[in-house]
Order: sequence, then C-alpha cells, then structure tokens
Amino acid sequence: MVYLEHGPEYGAYLITIAFYYIGGLGIILYGAYLNRNYLLKKEFKFTDIRGGLWPFFKRFLPWLLIGLLVWSVSAFKATDYYLSLYSFTMTGTHLTSTEVFEDMKVDEFYRFDIEGIQKLGAPSSGLLKGYKLLDSKKEGLIVRRVDQVVIAQGYLFLPVVKLHIYEVEGKQVKELRTAYLFYPQSPGGRLSELFDFPFEMFFWGGGGVGP
Repeated sequence: MVYLEHGPEYGAYLITIAFYYIGGLGIILYGAYLNRNYLLKKEFKFTDIRGGLWPFFKRFLPWLLIGLLVWSVSAFKATDYYLSLYSFTMTGTHLTSTEVFEDMKVDEFYRFDIEGIQKLGAPSSGLLKGYKLLDSKKEGLIVRRVDQVVIAQGYLFLPVVKLHIYEVEGKQVKELRTAYLFYPQSPGGRLSELFDFPFEMFFWGGGGVGP
C-alpha cells in the first residue's frame, strides 16, 4: 500500500526530476558558456574589460550559485516525494530541527519518540523533514516492510541528501544509522537499496513509474 494522497502531481514530479538530473548542471554549464570569452582571456574592443580567471569567476558566480541551489533543492524534493509516498505521517519542511520537533509534538497520527531521537542524534539545520515510514509489500513468499522514522537533511548548494534513519521498536527509537544520496543516484533506487524495499513512484489514477 502507498499513501497516494501524499504523492506528487505527475507534472511536478517530472519537473523536479528534470531539474535534478539536468536543470541544475545545465544552468551551471550555460553560465560558463556565456562567459567563456573571459576565461579565454580575450580582450574586448572599445572597453576597459579584460579577460582572465577573476573576471570570468565574477560573472560566472551568480550562475553557479543559482545552478547549485536548483540542484540541491531538487535533490531534496525528489527524495521527499518518494519518502512521503510511503509515510503515513510527516512533518513540514523546515530549516532547523527545533521546528521539525515542534511538528512532531503536535502530530495527530503518530507519537514520535522525540527524546529518543535527540539522544541518538539529529541534524540541527539544513532542509529538514521528518517521516514515519510504514508499509509492506509481498513479493512471492517474502514480505518486505518499512517501519522507521526518518529525518531527511538537504544541503543548500550541494546535490546531496543525508538520511537519518531511526529503527523503531514499538513507539521507541532504538538505533540510528545514516546514509547519503549523491547525484546522480536515483532517489527511488537509492532508497530501495537502503531499506531493502521497493520505493516506486505512483500517482492518482496511474501506476508506478519505477524507482
């Protein structure tokens, strides 16, 4: 079972994946291409502008920062889409763990073991969102399950997502492990590998599109 009400719209998913795989890097490369003459140290007639590494960098920097920002946010959002689909409840997206814990305290559907999470360790800042994964899927005679609390941590200007995975016994978290998703890893594929559970994308009125 997946929680389709937590899934993305088809168009939003495609745009996010396109930005993750192509858009962020494309912005950076396009910025480098537009300012290539500065890097080649070409002189500009009728002006006092000269080429070189520093003039190139000053003009390329805005493109680099925008590209990295798009890249990092899309990596986090793509991961969020998959985690949300298999979570029966979750927090909002915040920049500090304090705000995430506040959401956990008032959650209507699950009593998060906040004290246990804090004791094991939690990220303090970044793009942060908490999830309560809960699902099972039968594959022949094997039943695969997910039943963990996860806090995803995105890094601004880096296409990396760190996953803080808390194993749960009853209502208490007992163990913490961490893992990373790096570009160009597939978010669904990486999550499937980490949890030994098939993370596929589903949409209202449609089937899965794979990891």
